[in-house]
Amino acid sequence: MVAGFFRVGLPEACRSTFRWHLSYALLDAIAGGILLNAPMMALKRMGAPDWQLPLRELYTGVGMLLALYLGGWMATRRKLPFVVIPGITAGVFTLLMPAAMGQSFWFLTLLGLSAMFEFITRPATTSVLRLNYPVEHRGRATGEVRKWTSLAFMASSLASAALLQQVSNGVAAGRYPPFAADATVAALLFAAGGLSMAGFVCFSRIEVRERIGPGPAAPEPWYEPVRHSWRIFVGDARYRRYIMSCFLDGFCAALYLPLIWAFLQKTLDYDYVGATALMHVIPAFAAFCATGWLGSWFDRTNPWFAWGWIRIAWGLDALILAATPLVAQGVPPAVFVLPVLGRVLRGVVQGGQFVMWWQIGVTHFAPPGSDTSRYMGIMAFLAGAVRLTASAAGIALTALKVPAADLLLFGGLGIIVVGGYSFLQAMQERRDVRLATIAAFESQFTSEST
Repeated sequence: MVAGFFRVGLPEACRSTFRWHLSYALLDAIAGGILLNAPMMALKRMGAPDWQLPLRELYTGVGMLLALYLGGWMATRRKLPFVVIPGITAGVFTLLMPAAMGQSFWFLTLLGLSAMFEFITRPATTSVLRLNYPVEHRGRATGEVRKWTSLAFMASSLASAALLQQVSNGVAAGRYPPFAADATVAALLFAAGGLSMAGFVCFSRIEVRERIGPGPAAPEPWYEPVRHSWRIFVGDARYRRYIMSCFLDGFCAALYLPLIWAFLQKTLDYDYVGATALMHVIPAFAAFCATGWLGSWFDRTNPWFAWGWIRIAWGLDALILAATPLVAQGVPPAVFVLPVLGRVLRGVVQGGQFVMWWQIGVTHFAPPGSDTSRYMGIMAFLAGAVRLTASAAGIALTALKVPAADLLLFGGLGIIVVGGYSFLQAMQERRDVRLATIAAFESQFTSEST
């Protein structure tokens, strides 16, 4: 019924997977929309100091680093437990957050631990989706799911923020009792934790089509998963070029991303509502409109070519934002028109970027079977390295008083350069029919094993 309603045109064999995948993703997106407001909860209700706000990113970075080891460890094991167990654990940490409402440090630590456990599910999630979706329809299915989750995330974050604001105003005006604000925060967090756990229960209903071979004759050394990942990095030149392009792209984006809030508020004089609309609402709505089509297009094109256009649009967003103050001096309406244009460009490719990075891009390089989680573990480790190095560089440059507009300019140009490199790689691969698309790559392998 769900597959028919959304008209994704999937074969009957994978419609059950799509229904449970979509159910999981929608519930998780609603929970994520609520948790987007958690830092604001810590600021307003607990007076959290600024230094505590990056705690979530810190723990997420740790999760990304752990994913390298787990991606190798799970390679010859059943994948579903590596999604469900850490996913349920993430929900439990969210449910514990109301108990820490008096202490902002522990409140944000629990938020970070929840994010960390949610993140380490990603290598196994990619493996499950690869096993269960035919390669000819994988982009369509994952793109359609991402399309609807973009809308759910946007609606959830806005609705929860509006509720918190209404109750806060009501308490200040004496219409609600003083405890109503804390009670609302607790109720939202309980809802987020429950929805997140329900989502992973839905994912557990997927019947994973995997074949587990016999394990090793003798126990492997504890470091074997890391050593295997290192052999992949050294031995697969195509994949090495791919992940290095992702590192440069991600580094340039992460360098300026945390500063956009301050740039919108301090340089362009946007209020809270306007900044929130540009940061989340407009990109999410554009992603809802475009991601379903992009997913279908990914099935028919070379991933390098798709990455080229994604990176061009992403980089142009940063350049347009950087140019806005200068242009607005001569054309005042540009202070509204240009940021909206930039955010629309980013939003159009935002869902596709997620699908390529976390769900199907790696399948153009990893042979079907046990290596999928290993390759994805390397990608997750890379994302952690990007987050840590770019954050450190951003902090250092900000401390040196480098303007946010300069970082936007540098980051945007860097992303566009990587986009140009992506087009060059696509032109090279198109000369080889075996690499024209993900489906062409996988057709070289006559069987899959886990």
